[in-house]
Amino acid sequence: MMLALELRLVQADARPAVLVIQLDRFRTLNDTLGHQIGDVALCRVAQRLRSAAGRNAMAVRLGGDRFAILLEQGAEATATADRVIDLVERPYAVSGHAFTLEVRIGTAVAPQDGTSAGALLQAAELGLQRAPFARHAEVAALPPTRQAGIALRKALEQDMRAALTKQQDELREAVLMEQFALYYQPQICARSGRLIGFEALMRWHHPTRGLVEPEDFMPLAQEVGLVDRLCAWALSTACREAALWPGLLVAVKISPSQLGRGAALAEAVARALAESRLDPECLEIEVTEAALGGDVGHTLSVLRQMGVGLAFEEFGTGASSLTLLGQHEFTRIRLDRSFVAALGGEISELAGLPAGWMVRAVAALGQGVGVATIADGVETMHQAERVREVGFRQIQGPFVSRPIPANAVPALIDRLGSAWSAFVP
Repeated sequence: MMLALELRLVQADARPAVLVIQLDRFRTLNDTLGHQIGDVALCRVAQRLRSAAGRNAMAVRLGGDRFAILLEQGAEATATADRVIDLVERPYAVSGHAFTLEVRIGTAVAPQDGTSAGALLQAAELGLQRAPFARHAEVAALPPTRQAGIALRKALEQDMRAALTKQQDELREAVLMEQFALYYQPQICARSGRLIGFEALMRWHHPTRGLVEPEDFMPLAQEVGLVDRLCAWALSTACREAALWPGLLVAVKISPSQLGRGAALAEAVARALAESRLDPECLEIEVTEAALGGDVGHTLSVLRQMGVGLAFEEFGTGASSLTLLGQHEFTRIRLDRSFVAALGGEISELAGLPAGWMVRAVAALGQGVGVATIADGVETMHQAERVREVGFRQIQGPFVSRPIPANAVPALIDRLGSAWSAFVP
């Protein structure tokens, strides 16, 4: 950061600013909830600071519970500090614990507060020492609307603690009561309309809320430490149910922590295949880019040696998708549904659209490296025709069928087993 600041200062008409941010109450959090939760909290704070700083600023951690933001223009300092306070002091929820943090901010702007990186940083540190008094005076003089906002934030923190406790109890009870089920969404050949297989998707049959989607409960399951248990259950259940549909593929998601445990995941897959007697070639493990951090190459190689397929999930949404595709032996690329949803116009117009460019690129990439490609989230005939024309081999989405329970799969197989007449050209 110091080098970046010095480089900024030598530019003509440079008026950079430095914000030094101190987290209050963080040491108490570390002492009461433990360093593991404290580390996660620091990561969450860093994410919020990057959001508050904006795209043209630099946010760094100075050490411990102290951060800094470098702004290109000093005129943005006050607005940025307000965003930092607003975002960082919102409630957090980590592993079932709800808490809030407070910040103090020291600001220095060139050239009035200094003309070198060291001088600006020192001025911001001095401003930080005075921040508690200025902050208290500012709060005391806040207008009624701002005071109401602070009161609302504290009330929200209390409500979050109560809601988290209730949801944790409900989720743990649901696991014990076996309220979870797998729904299956069919995948078809983009050319013939022939049924290829299914993606297994988890659902929670909540006793009062009805059918709950995974995006509404999986983040909570991650926080309370139940996500691996749910994913392990989904793996064994999908293999057992798919064994009744010979010759069809079943794709199952795994969590990043499952993949990170390596040998335990390979053993779980082998056990699920043995107990269900499912052909390994009929099982596909879906992996997101987030799960590919760290040393997971050996585990993926073991799964491939077992005959299990590997799908690169949500391809195109991460910065390292192309690099990771070359590092691991994937058997299928799944284009993220966000690109499919953005498709519009005639096929000739795709080249000029960001989404169209990605659709064409992923289709060509799959053809070039010999990996199957599937477009997820296809909702209309128009989208189906577009992805087929650019070279996608398979499609999945509401256009074919919405996810259905296991007991409805045999009837769907009878309907789509040979070819889907509505899609055959």
